[in-house]
Amino acid sequence: LAVHSLSKRSNLAGYRAAFVIGDSKLIDQIRQIRKHAGLIVPLPVQQAMIAALSDNNHAIEQAERYEKRRIKLITALSKAGFTIEHSQAGLYIWCSKNEDCYKTVDWFANLGVLVTPGSFYGSEKFIRIALTATDESIDLVVERIK
Repeated sequence: LAVHSLSKRSNLAGYRAAFVIGDSKLIDQIRQIRKHAGLIVPLPVQQAMIAALSDNNHAIEQAERYEKRRIKLITALSKAGFTIEHSQAGLYIWCSKNEDCYKTVDWFANLGVLVTPGSFYGSEKFIRIALTATDESIDLVVERIK
C-alpha cells in the first residue's frame, strides 16, 4: 500500500486529504473499516482534492514558497547557534541548540513564537518549526530570532 497526502503538496494540512493505492483486497478492508467507523471524507474535502490534483502549478508554487521560507529561517537559526537537521524539503524545520527541547521551546515562547518540542516525535534535543505561517509572519519570526 502507498499513501499520498495533499498536506504538503497542496497546503491542505488538517483536512486529512489523502488517498491510499495498492492491493484491491487491502483497500477494500480499509474502506470497510473507515465506512463503519464514520471516517468517510466529506464531499467538500473530496472536491478540494479533485481541484488540487487537477492542478500542478499550485504545488510547484507551494514548494517554492516553502523553500523561500526555509532559507530565511535556516539562515536566522544558524546565526543564532542552531544546528539544522534533515530540513531540505517539506513544511518543517528540525533544529537544535543541543539542549533539552523544552528549554528551546521556552526560548521561542519568550519571543512569541510557537514551536513543537521534538520529544513529541522522539527527540529530546530538537524542536520542529512549521513553514505554514504567512510570509509576513515568517519575516517577523526571523526578526525576533535576530
